[in-house]
Amino acid sequence: MSFSQSLIQEAQPLLEANEQCQFIQDVVHDTLSPEAMNYYIQQDLHYTDAETYVQTQLIARSRAVADQQLFTGQLNSHLHTVNALYESMTKTLGVDWSQQRGQAMQPVTYFYREHLLSQTRDGDVLDMLTPFQAGIWMYVELGKYLGSTGQVKPGNNFHQWVIDVQEPSLAGPDGISAKFFAVMDRDAEHASEEQLKRARENFHRSCLFEW
Repeated sequence: MSFSQSLIQEAQPLLEANEQCQFIQDVVHDTLSPEAMNYYIQQDLHYTDAETYVQTQLIARSRAVADQQLFTGQLNSHLHTVNALYESMTKTLGVDWSQQRGQAMQPVTYFYREHLLSQTRDGDVLDMLTPFQAGIWMYVELGKYLGSTGQVKPGNNFHQWVIDVQEPSLAGPDGISAKFFAVMDRDAEHASEEQLKRARENFHRSCLFEW
């Protein structure tokens, strides 16, 4: 079993907890309040800024040009899709998009950001990528789950989100998520037991923060 396969196997209870949480169930049943959705957008914008920084550090610290190209491609996609998606969601709420950024950061957002950013200070690619990829994996899996319910239909504010996170370029067998896992597995072969233990803990901690 590869390193990434073991992470996924061990994270199944955390995935199930995410699927059954109130927020996701409200998305399924289209009962998410405008206040909750607006809160989600404002806080996730803080998180996506941290994602941007992590990805720039992945590019800077990668030793292989192919890895740099991989991370650059995902960063470009991230900068385009996140902004467009959240701006669209904001408009459905009748809220001024220009007011969404800069809202007060809540404690859980701060701690999740710090969890990711702390790995960029002294960590290598495996250290930085593992907790970051956990979030991508969780979103892909939640997209599959939401899609499988057949209940997130046009008119649901998360309908486009569900479509986006199931795109083959992200979630397919040769998509970004699979490629990131492949980089992790490659680097894990040369990592110490101590580093692997730390990376494993950080992957699961990200899954918990997603919940």
